Amino acid sequence: MPFVFRGQNLDAILGDPLNAANSLYGIMSAADPQFMEDLRLHWKKHVRETPGVNGTAWRPALKAFAAIAKDWWSTYSDHRLAGILYGTGHSVATAAVTGAQSSAQFLRDFEAARDEAFYVFFQFASVNELAGVSFQATYYHYDVSALFEQRAHSKLKAIVSRRVIETAQIMLRILYGNMSMGWGSLYSTRTLATTLLLAQMHNAALSTYRSRYTDRRCYNQSAVAFTLLTFSYIVAQAWRDKRYEFDEARWYSFWKLVGSLLGVDTRLIADNHAEAATLWELFFEEHECQGGPSAPNPTTLDPRRINSGLRQGYAVQPEANLLQWVPAFIVTQLRNGKRWGKYLIGR
Repeated sequence: MPFVFRGQNLDAILGDPLNAANSLYGIMSAADPQFMEDLRLHWKKHVRETPGVNGTAWRPALKAFAAIAKDWWSTYSDHRLAGILYGTGHSVATAAVTGAQSSAQFLRDFEAARDEAFYVFFQFASVNELAGVSFQATYYHYDVSALFEQRAHSKLKAIVSRRVIETAQIMLRILYGNMSMGWGSLYSTRTLATTLLLAQMHNAALSTYRSRYTDRRCYNQSAVAFTLLTFSYIVAQAWRDKRYEFDEARWYSFWKLVGSLLGVDTRLIADNHAEAATLWELFFEEHECQGGPSAPNPTTLDPRRINSGLRQGYAVQPEANLLQWVPAFIVTQLRNGKRWGKYLIGR
């Protein structure tokens, strides 16, 4: 059966690289190729200067992302990049992705979506799902599993823990806007550049691997689209199950924009929870993911569908430097006190 989502047969794009023309990554590549090349070279320089850990190819990445935050001027600001995306010749394509007709409206919508995602992420229900289900559920996908089977660090407990914690730290930078502390926060957020750098990092590190299961590149449209679901759909379903209040439209808008900045084809990204549920089922029905056509419960990990060799090293230890985000956790709770009040009194 073909992979049909929203009435479109997407079989032909599942194995494509992460540079879709209808993604914000693709649009930015066309609108300002020099900026995208600068990001690529920025990552390449970081790799050249950073040794692999324990003799593996894995290199800590946070220093490269922190370097963006240190630029207090407009080079990496969201305002500048939004202006490029909505510049002459690219505004129509950008609006088709974002739904906003101007850079100003896009930035307002994006900030609201990012703020909502920040709130949702900083709840114990979300942390439990992310740590207990989402990260490991990515291995359901044949090509994701094949990718990490080939990377030596995937079976080393210490590195797996560091890799997962680092992914969380990069996501926190995206949610927080990757601003410089102090005076730097007066300028602008850098969410767009941070996510585009993440895309460049993944393209450089993962694009050469091929899957023994599907005989296509491991880092492809299908693999990343499914990975997005393991974060967006699983967490949203957990919140639905607990009947917690959150703005679902903004939550999915945030993930759509993040996915698009990573180069995912817009046709493979869910706009709402119903579409996310349909897409989740499709990945299993069409054998993109392991374990047969019946999709597993999204909020319960099914270890039978995951390579046991990859799972055995998957024990994540918290790091002290995550404590820097405790003030942000407190602030986001206080800002959303009315929501929790309504929930606690049963309204």
